[in-house]
Amino acid sequence: MQAPQVEILRFDGTELHLVPELGGVIISYFSKIGAGYHHWMRPVRLETVVEKGAIASSSYPLVPFSNRIAYGRFKYDGREITLPPDPLLPPHAIHGHGWRAAWELSERSESSMLLRYRHRADDWPWAYEATQRCVLDAEGLRIELTLQNLAEQPMPAGLGLHPHFPRTADVRLKAAVAQAHIGDHSLLPIAKRDDHPAIGPLCAGGLLPKDLDLCFDGWDGSAEILWPGENRGLRVAASPEFGHLVIFTPPGEDFFCVEPVSHCVNAVNLEGSGWGATGLVNLAPGARFSASARFQPIYPET
Repeated sequence: MQAPQVEILRFDGTELHLVPELGGVIISYFSKIGAGYHHWMRPVRLETVVEKGAIASSSYPLVPFSNRIAYGRFKYDGREITLPPDPLLPPHAIHGHGWRAAWELSERSESSMLLRYRHRADDWPWAYEATQRCVLDAEGLRIELTLQNLAEQPMPAGLGLHPHFPRTADVRLKAAVAQAHIGDHSLLPIAKRDDHPAIGPLCAGGLLPKDLDLCFDGWDGSAEILWPGENRGLRVAASPEFGHLVIFTPPGEDFFCVEPVSHCVNAVNLEGSGWGATGLVNLAPGARFSASARFQPIYPET
């Protein structure tokens, strides 16, 4: 079996390695520094992603929804929808289709690339097209996701990015968030808290909170990751469509995730429930929905 093709973007000493065939994933984003490298996302081997899938990559796109849909079931526009459980998280559906599908290379240059994925209606009864544009420039990496509803009926829609970052003992994370979404045993949201103990350290830029798997709202779209021992950092700047932030800091792992997403967990079931704004988009036939985020390397002064 032929190995999947790795596509490489380059700009002024920075490289981005992508594998369209394996979920449109990134497997490396780094800058060459002298004889070494600064990895801005966790680097992974192609063989690892071939074996374990997109979940083992540096980053992958979330379309047409982010995170969990409880038990893969919801009602929308008068229809009862039942999705197959995800093998990694039964009985729930998670992260949509893009991360488990092959994307096509549509356009490319030395420093930019457009990937395209088209979904035919199935258990998710809406046809749609998703694109992922990745660009390297003087300000780092910019990723833009777009959804277009190709069905004749409105479609619930959401977008997200799932980057994994290198974890060190001294890594710090700053993100201005307002509320944490408290989950049940399946991490399905049941309440909001503005006094969650992680909020203060996040807003202040403290040490990375431990053992989190939470969605936050009231995010202003900016975040900053610092690796003080290496005198470097990464600034995240997301468009307003990414109004929620998922932070995942699993114990015992060498990575953590800071995920810009457009809606809360299980949004299709919380919409209209009294939860408040979920971020879910009701995408009209033929309409498009886009969101983007920039990942900019920084070197704080010593």
